[in-house]
Amino acid sequence: MKKEETALLVVDMQNDFVRHEGYLGKNGHDMSPVLAIVPDLSRLVGFCRDAGVSRIFVRSIHSRDTWASNWVKRFGGLTDPPHCRANTWGAEIVEELKPGDDEPVVTKHLYSAMLDTDLPVILRSKAIRNLLVTGTQTNVCVDSTVRHAFMMNFVTITVRDCVATDDVDLQEPILRNLARYFGYVADSREVMKALK
Repeated sequence: MKKEETALLVVDMQNDFVRHEGYLGKNGHDMSPVLAIVPDLSRLVGFCRDAGVSRIFVRSIHSRDTWASNWVKRFGGLTDPPHCRANTWGAEIVEELKPGDDEPVVTKHLYSAMLDTDLPVILRSKAIRNLLVTGTQTNVCVDSTVRHAFMMNFVTITVRDCVATDDVDLQEPILRNLARYFGYVADSREVMKALK
């Protein structure tokens, strides 16, 4: 794996999806599994910065303008998005993983970071072939992004100790499925060794 052809994606590590005080935490979700990956993910981000591997952060932003009818139904008829609203604390990437000035932040409005965003353009402009996918939720936005990227001919490596979900029963089945059909799954130490 050539580091100049590789990018690290950090998906949705925002206060609403990570902190106990965020949207999910305040609505009864145990955010401990997601918080637990922050140290390993921070270490991987630091390694990639030092090694010159591209880092791209992805965030969800929701508004009335992007809140499609199927999402309204999913949220029981709620017509105004309750989380990750622009210019709120909940939408901010957690302090431990704050992007640097030279690190792009891609905004998405759906689960997949590859759909209707600037991410494919950024990846093509950097001649990226390999994606190290990290972040939350493993079973939703990470899964959707990995599947979509694989079908766009990227090599995907989901970083096992740098992805999490509060739906802990789904973590391992999703990782097994991604490894079987949509790329590779590896620990961060394996990834760092491969990039050295």
